[in-house]
Amino acid sequence: MRSWMIFFVAGVASATWQKELIPLFGCISIALVLPGLYFLTRIKHFSVIAGFMMGFLYTSLWGHWQLDHRLPHELLRSDWIVSGQVLGIPHNQDGTTRFSLKISKIASLSNQQTSSPPLRQIRLSWFSPSVELEGGEEFTAVVRLKPPHSLLNPEGFDYERWLMVRGIDATGYVREFRSIEATQGFSFSRLRNAINDQIKAQHELHQVRSMLTALITGDKSLLTDEDWVALKESGTVHLAVISGLHIGFMAFVGWWLGRLFGFLCSGTSQRALPYLMAMLLSGLYMMIAGADLPAQRAFIMVSLLMLSGWKLVSVSHWDRWWVAMVGVLVFSPLAIWETGFWLSFGAVACLLWCGQAYQMRWQDGLKLQFLLLAGMLPLYLIFFSAFSLVAPLVNLVAIPLVAIVVPLEFIDLLGGGFISPVIEYLVITFWWLVDHSRSFDWAYLEVIDWQLSSLLLLMLAAVVVLLPSGIIPKYVALFLLFPLLLGTDQKTVHEFNAKVFDVGQGLAVLIEIDQYRLLYDTGPSYRNGGNAFERAISPYLRDRGIHHIDHLILSHNDNDHVGGYPAIEKDLRISQLITSFETFAKHQRCKAGDHWSVGSVNFTFLSGNAGNKDNNRSCVLLVETPACSLLLPGDIESEIEHNLSIKAPVTWLIAAHHGSRTSTSLEFLDKTQPEVVIFSAGYGNAFNHPHPDVVERSRQSGAKVFSTALNGAVLMNSYAENGCETRVIRQDKKRFWRSFQAL
Repeated sequence: MRSWMIFFVAGVASATWQKELIPLFGCISIALVLPGLYFLTRIKHFSVIAGFMMGFLYTSLWGHWQLDHRLPHELLRSDWIVSGQVLGIPHNQDGTTRFSLKISKIASLSNQQTSSPPLRQIRLSWFSPSVELEGGEEFTAVVRLKPPHSLLNPEGFDYERWLMVRGIDATGYVREFRSIEATQGFSFSRLRNAINDQIKAQHELHQVRSMLTALITGDKSLLTDEDWVALKESGTVHLAVISGLHIGFMAFVGWWLGRLFGFLCSGTSQRALPYLMAMLLSGLYMMIAGADLPAQRAFIMVSLLMLSGWKLVSVSHWDRWWVAMVGVLVFSPLAIWETGFWLSFGAVACLLWCGQAYQMRWQDGLKLQFLLLAGMLPLYLIFFSAFSLVAPLVNLVAIPLVAIVVPLEFIDLLGGGFISPVIEYLVITFWWLVDHSRSFDWAYLEVIDWQLSSLLLLMLAAVVVLLPSGIIPKYVALFLLFPLLLGTDQKTVHEFNAKVFDVGQGLAVLIEIDQYRLLYDTGPSYRNGGNAFERAISPYLRDRGIHHIDHLILSHNDNDHVGGYPAIEKDLRISQLITSFETFAKHQRCKAGDHWSVGSVNFTFLSGNAGNKDNNRSCVLLVETPACSLLLPGDIESEIEHNLSIKAPVTWLIAAHHGSRTSTSLEFLDKTQPEVVIFSAGYGNAFNHPHPDVVERSRQSGAKVFSTALNGAVLMNSYAENGCETRVIRQDKKRFWRSFQAL
């Protein structure tokens, strides 16, 4: 049975790598042929083959089901009258409410559509809402929808996968509010909202509120970026996310409650009560906490443990582990791509192994924490390129603290706040521990630009540490870690690579030459808070350990080009700021003719501060090597394009003004003769960028055309020997859940 589960998981994993799903006809054909093949050939170990194929076919069919419910691309920016139930806890921030809506009715506002799309859930933003939303309410409004789509950048968050995992078929915003009605009957969404309100009423301190809402209802919206950094660097992030630990706490409480009240029953019922109470309390907590992936996994494992104990069936811990994994993947096959999936199952696997390989006693808590850190190091390296060295010591105290806080807070909620001071003291103690543990320079270690060989050596070192004593000396692990701790040799590269980030309706281009970094524009900020820099660019910089920008060029003073500057100023050191306007105190003006070099790469401003319009005053930058060249014209229009002096054809041209009809003229295309034209624009933007006429004349000039809206980030590499390479991330990392259309 275990081998079947292993191969089922392998089949699911293989299916999620599909760039395009195999057709339904193919799925049905394989399902019909497979049994016949077995009866004809009697293949040995056919069950494992069947397990793999079942996992593969199930995931493919699940993918077809999800895609069939999505809003079609043809209905981009369409308006609908929708009614449905508000799910979960709406997120309110900076005058905007974000929430998910379970659709009960949908109709086209224009009556042009003969049939409504089969949408199940949609994700909406409501700017400047006129009423406060609560989970469980019936909401009716006019909304503008678009298919699931997201910014796609190197190391960036895959929002499209996140939407599919949660069964969300379209996103959009509220255009006109119609009505809200309270629903009848019980709703976990309404219960979660009520609990959140009570927590906020009973506790005034922000850090106490934020931690308790995260622990009790799974609502992490009150945790700030600084809070997450503190939790990450202290190795306690897992305590702020509802996981197996928390579900285990509640199962433990339920078990002892069942034992305590067992005297009320007799016979079989008396023996069953602790098991049933453990499942009931942990299941109820899972639902109140939002039933996220780690909570699902833990509940399945707890249920198996309780059921096997109740029915006196011997089921090994490893079988429970595999059943839990299969159960989670049946519910959502794409969960295998989530970081939490690997961290959750990885941590439990380490605990199971330590319990099997060592005689662990209750006083061996510190030893267990260090073994857990050793076992999880490879995963920390893969997902975070960093790990906390103080985590074993911190968790030794933090885990019991949280174990006490969770049941106490439920008691406090039922009792009206009579032990609130005690809970606040415990939570404040937790945050004090987190803040002080990360104050040491060595507390959090970042590993940048690690190689696959270093990862393999780290995995081998983890195995050495986890093996029982006497097999391999533990000090061998230190020698295996040396390549990772010493880092990798940096080779000097005199050619450049550039990335046009997918920042929506805006522009941001990063140019890298060895240790030199130039950022041209920063992308937009959003009216509801946040900015594209934090979403699209910062994850890449953090992954590469980049904390310094040599040249930051702000082409002109429009939000879609400079909106991310405050975030950059906060997070990065900037050696030189160059702009075409006077907003900043310390800056240099771009001026035609100014130039500098880095290795064999030359940078020249062709224009700047020229023209009456702000767009026409854009800093126009030409980047050249003997092999390749890149032209960044900002938002200039045809009159400035006419005046530019360009001596040779360019390899890459970033279309001016995002592909506006007033730019990238035929004359300019004839002058630059680009091999590739790149449009940086937002998906389904209201400006119709890039304009079809501009796309067509770019094609007619002989250039290849790409758009960040449809292709994601565009990656450009200049090689001295191999010429110039252009790649787009949606093609490089094409998956069946990501929309992909040619321009």
